[in-house]
Amino acid sequence: MVRTWITSKGQTTVPVELRRIWKTSEVMWEACEDGSARVSPVPDVMALFGAANDGMARDPLEKKKAREAMGRRANKPSRKA
Repeated sequence: MVRTWITSKGQTTVPVELRRIWKTSEVMWEACEDGSARVSPVPDVMALFGAANDGMARDPLEKKKAREAMGRRANKPSRKA
């Protein structure tokens, strides 16, 4: 447990030990019914990138095929009436 103070501007410092563990610069405060407060780190969105990966093998040429298909569609004449 670490003790910090609240400044006259209503600010406090998150201890460096917690900032290093959490690896974030944003926290959420939650008021509890017993009068205490809970502080939780807000995860960095980019750290979650790939978290939903299903582990399935991907075709290494998938991006190339998609770009080629988009190029074919872009080169087709439009159907304007």
